[in-house]
Amino acid sequence: MNNRSRSRKRTPWDNKTELTATQEYVQMHYITRYEDRHPKLKDDGESGESDMINSYVPTKCPYCNSDRFVQKGYDAIGIQCYRCECGKYFKPTTGTIFESRKIPVSEWIEYCLNIFRYVSLNADSWNNRNAISTSKYWQEKLFMTLENTQNDVVLEGTVWLDETYYSILMRDRSRDGNGNLLRGLSRNQICIGVATDKKHTVCIMEGYGKPSQKRSYEAFKDHIKSGSTLIHDKENTHRKLVEKLELNSTCYASKDMKGLTDSENPLDPVNRIHCLLKMFLNAHSGFCRDDLQNYLNLYAFVINPPSDHVEKVEKIINLVFENPKSLKYRAQFA
Repeated sequence: MNNRSRSRKRTPWDNKTELTATQEYVQMHYITRYEDRHPKLKDDGESGESDMINSYVPTKCPYCNSDRFVQKGYDAIGIQCYRCECGKYFKPTTGTIFESRKIPVSEWIEYCLNIFRYVSLNADSWNNRNAISTSKYWQEKLFMTLENTQNDVVLEGTVWLDETYYSILMRDRSRDGNGNLLRGLSRNQICIGVATDKKHTVCIMEGYGKPSQKRSYEAFKDHIKSGSTLIHDKENTHRKLVEKLELNSTCYASKDMKGLTDSENPLDPVNRIHCLLKMFLNAHSGFCRDDLQNYLNLYAFVINPPSDHVEKVEKIINLVFENPKSLKYRAQFA
C-alpha cells in the first residue's frame, strides 16, 4: 500500500497470529490511542455534535431552494431530518463539507487548530493519526470554505503596502538559452502583495515577476478605503492605486531602509507579516503553486481577527453552514 495513503491504524503485526508479549502490548496501546482520536459517529451522540448541527436550521432546500419543507424525524445519531415539497430529504449538513463525513466534527476542530499553528499536512497526519490523503482532503475543504473570506476586508486609516516573492517549484523554473536559471525578479518568482492597517491584513497573488501598476491596482482597489494614507516604497508600482483611490502617499526609498532595525523601519508592520507568511508557506513548501491564493486566503484568515484560534474554529463552522459547499472524496482524488 502507498505509505502516503495508508491507514494510520495499521501496525506491522496486523496479519500475524502469534505475537510476542511486547508486540501485543505495543499494538494494543497504538490501536487504543488511534481509536481515542477517531471516535465513530454512532459513539459521538453524547458529545453534543448533533445538538450543534441541529442549531443550524436550514432556510431553504439544498436541492430546489424552496422554503416549503417540514421536519421529518431524526437520523441514527440524532440529527434533524427534513422533507421538502420537491420530495427530497435532507439535513443541516446536506450540501456542506460535513455531508459525507465518516468521523465527528471534533476531528475537524483538531485539524484546523493544527493548521492555524503552522503545522504541515504531514505532521498533522501523524498527530491526528490520519492518512495523508485525509489531511489533503480536509485541506481542500478548508480552502473552499475560506475562498471568499478576503473579499469584504477593507483597510483604512494608515495602510502599509509592500510586495514579497515566493519561488515556484524547482522543476517548473524557467532557464535561459544556456540552461541557467533566470535571475532576479523573473517569472520564477511569484509576486505576493500584502497590505495591513495593523487591524486587518490582505494577501493577494499579483502574478509572476515584478508587478505592474495595473496588477497592483486590480489587487487592492477594493481593499483600501479611499482617502487613506498609504505607506510604501518609492517604486512606481502603486502610483495608479494612489491616484485612483486618492490616497495620501508616504513613500520611502528601499536603499534608505537597508540596515535599519525593525523599530526604525517605516515598513516594519508589513515586513513582519511577510516574515510570518513565508514561515507559514515553508511549512507546506512542496505545495502546488497553483494553490497559492488558497494558502494566502488561509494565512489571512489565521492572522486576521479573532485572535483566539478557538474562536476562528467557531467562525469556520459558521461559514460551513451559512455558505454551504461540498466536495466528495472521489471527486478530489479522481
